[in-house]
Amino acid sequence: MNAITALLKTDFGNPDGLYDSNLENYFFDNEYWRKIVREHAYFVIGRKGTGKSAIYNWIKNREAENGMIISNLSFKSFPFQKLLNLSNDDFSRPNQYQSIWKYIILSEFAKQIVLDAQNNTHSHYSELNDFVKYKFGKNLKDLHTKITTSTNKTEFGLQFKGFGPKQASEESMQLGDEIENISEINSRLEDLILDNLAETQRSYLIQFDQLDDNYTLYIDNKKYFESLISLFKVIYSLNSLILGCNKNSKVIAYLRSDIYNQFSSNDPDSAKFDYHTYKLNWTIINKNDWNNPPLLQLINIRIENSVSELTGKGSFNYIFNKRFIKLRENRKPIDPFRYIIHRTFHRPRDLVQFCIKIKEQADIMNRLDVSTIMAAEKEYSSWLIDELKNEIAPIIPSTDTLFALLRTVGTETFNSNYFKRKYFETGNKNINKSPEALLRYLYDLGIVSNIQFGKNGASLYSIIRNEKSKFDPKMKAVIHSGILKGLYTY
Repeated sequence: MNAITALLKTDFGNPDGLYDSNLENYFFDNEYWRKIVREHAYFVIGRKGTGKSAIYNWIKNREAENGMIISNLSFKSFPFQKLLNLSNDDFSRPNQYQSIWKYIILSEFAKQIVLDAQNNTHSHYSELNDFVKYKFGKNLKDLHTKITTSTNKTEFGLQFKGFGPKQASEESMQLGDEIENISEINSRLEDLILDNLAETQRSYLIQFDQLDDNYTLYIDNKKYFESLISLFKVIYSLNSLILGCNKNSKVIAYLRSDIYNQFSSNDPDSAKFDYHTYKLNWTIINKNDWNNPPLLQLINIRIENSVSELTGKGSFNYIFNKRFIKLRENRKPIDPFRYIIHRTFHRPRDLVQFCIKIKEQADIMNRLDVSTIMAAEKEYSSWLIDELKNEIAPIIPSTDTLFALLRTVGTETFNSNYFKRKYFETGNKNINKSPEALLRYLYDLGIVSNIQFGKNGASLYSIIRNEKSKFDPKMKAVIHSGILKGLYTY
């Protein structure tokens, strides 16, 4: 099979793993069940596009084979604004949302226990069953959303009456209608659940994802960060308690690293989360990292799922053969994989999207060579700019003005004074940041990197390589190569 035939036959999948219906066929498993579920991870942290939601779904799909009951709680359409009004004034900031988060988690555990067919003979089951039926009724879908919507803040604290049927026979329940205060309910509910987990040793998992879905709406809202810190503290403390009686159950939260990295400035106590954090990092930095890196393995699996003849033959390099696709970078030959990765943010989403664009151009041009890659790069670069615009728009609404400025800065390295001059020459009055603040922001997005030249060549410093790095105004800078062609096509 020739290279272009294999390329056109390959299904690279949806760049957004959350919506990839075929992900099970070519998911790259980097021992995630062991590293996240079985080991000490409570929090899965990674940049946007690094596969958090794909892993979240993949773990859910493993519940039957691993004998575990798993609840996936999506926060895509969650009423976050309502939750931010449900603070418990008995707690100091940033801990004031712990009560509502704890109630959401404990209620989900109660639901799992009640729906577990192997649990109905154990003690405390009947009280938990009555609680779930009385408070929530029969429709137990999206309890986290319903609880938040139905909870009210009063002078007596957070109150939750429930939305299940009210029956006279249930008036004697310990967790019945006479207890509406969430703090009181949490106290009893926690005891019941921990006793049940200790007695049954059953396996339950609750996963939180898309907590950052509406981040751009709350980026300047301190309460948003405090609510997430409260959630992480509840997960940390509950998991610690659960671990003492049942090593098979826990809660996991998935979150973008740029949000997580801001926790420490809002609460120094958040440093304790680090031991229980699993960080998704696909970055290729050192020379040895290029030896069959996870990103290459990921794309090889997708190719081989579609073209079985290439299994075990280095499928990407078979299709993108550097002997026939003679790419150059900085006037030097470069193999296609490196060329593509250098134009990504070292994320699966970017790599998949670039490959899709190459496939589209190969189909149009009926060829696979340097000209195909160049045409695909223009399309990919425009896509990457659109992705960035969505992220930038809540901060800098005039995204077209911003990218027009970047176009005037050009493709060469520049210093802070040059950027400042271009900023004022092009009349960027509707960019609501100073040139200094704008450079720092662009660095934090990965659009701009620092660069330093030495005897052994250029060294690049980027948030893509080190998420905790900061822009150095004393060093030269350069615009990320992945967006350069897009700057001159839109």
